[in-house]
Amino acid sequence: MTNHHIHTIQKGDTLQSVSKQYGISAEELRNYHNRYCELPDLLNREIEHQKELIVPKLGQEGNSEETPKEKERKKVSFAPNNKLSYSPVNTHYKYGVMIILENGEDKNELKYETSVKWLQKYGDFHIFEIDRTSKIYINKEEVNDIADLLAYETSKVLFPMHIVVDEDGNWEEVAKYNKYPERWKAIKSNLQKEFEGEMVENYFQKIEKILETPEQINFYMLGDFFLRTLFLGYCFNYGKDFTAEKHITFPIVENGIEPRYKIQAKVDPYLDEYNLINIELEGVLDDERSKEDFINERPFAFNNNYEKQKDIDNRSLGEIAIQGFLNPKSGIPEALHLECSIELDETKKITVVIANLSETGTLRAKSKETIVEGKATEKVGFWGRVKEYLKEMDNPEYFQEKHRNIMKQQMKK
Repeated sequence: MTNHHIHTIQKGDTLQSVSKQYGISAEELRNYHNRYCELPDLLNREIEHQKELIVPKLGQEGNSEETPKEKERKKVSFAPNNKLSYSPVNTHYKYGVMIILENGEDKNELKYETSVKWLQKYGDFHIFEIDRTSKIYINKEEVNDIADLLAYETSKVLFPMHIVVDEDGNWEEVAKYNKYPERWKAIKSNLQKEFEGEMVENYFQKIEKILETPEQINFYMLGDFFLRTLFLGYCFNYGKDFTAEKHITFPIVENGIEPRYKIQAKVDPYLDEYNLINIELEGVLDDERSKEDFINERPFAFNNNYEKQKDIDNRSLGEIAIQGFLNPKSGIPEALHLECSIELDETKKITVVIANLSETGTLRAKSKETIVEGKATEKVGFWGRVKEYLKEMDNPEYFQEKHRNIMKQQMKK
């Protein structure tokens, strides 16, 4: 018995749109359906009265319209409506993170490593444990400025942290956790032995204010560029033509209501040569607030300031672009490259680069990477370079500008 896929006709379906959804030609779909359907359901030039179409399952004979290169590539396994599945159960990743903060001519760079471990399913949500696993480097050097050092040391109270993520991979909130007061007591005691003065007390008061309620912890962590990039929710419906339009927000400025961007998203229906799902999101700022509103940190448009948006000098402008490489089994990102900008008095831009460093991760390069007992014994090509780059953050040579440019250019390809 031939194992078919049955496609239920939706409003607006055409032979061309359905065939594209399944990665075959319209002619091939018509021939295959007519070969196995009942006589009254035969297709002519277009879908008419049919309620279902009989479609060959991926990998079956008859996909003759594929190019030789496509035939060598595996197809992405989609849920209905070309939705990417998010199944992070039992995953544990170690990521290398690079964040570049630009404000006009001012530019700063952070690098660190962090662990992301799935803990449990809770209703329709997933619980992850986030933990920092390395020192933080700012502008090529280990944190040593007193202000940066105090910010780093006091923030340790939050890690490891548990966060809640929905079934599409979207950040929901920081999970309630009763260990923070106990941790803070120990951290504060140690810091008081090393530091003193007004600045120290100010940092203590700041972190204690954050720890007062779960809501304040959650609001504080909403500004974490790494977590927001990783859990931006990439596993949604990509539609019949593997594209989608939606709105997302990103905390590029400090504001109770984050700037909103309208994006066009697309997914490659085929896995790449490393057996990863490739996604791209590009968009522009689509927010009713004006530039003046953002500069003054207003959560809403001032006096229904829509007319001012028509003034070119006061119009709020910005862009966002994301390239992602997802694990086809879990939907977890193996690597991400995000660039987000907004025009204020000066252009503010955030760049976030994330790459999986786990030796036993799912990264597998066909024929160019030898895997022995779950470990990569030979690292060749872009992914090897990214992993080497981020794993050797302690090596000053890796902080040279030419290496940053190499990685950024490769991520854009």
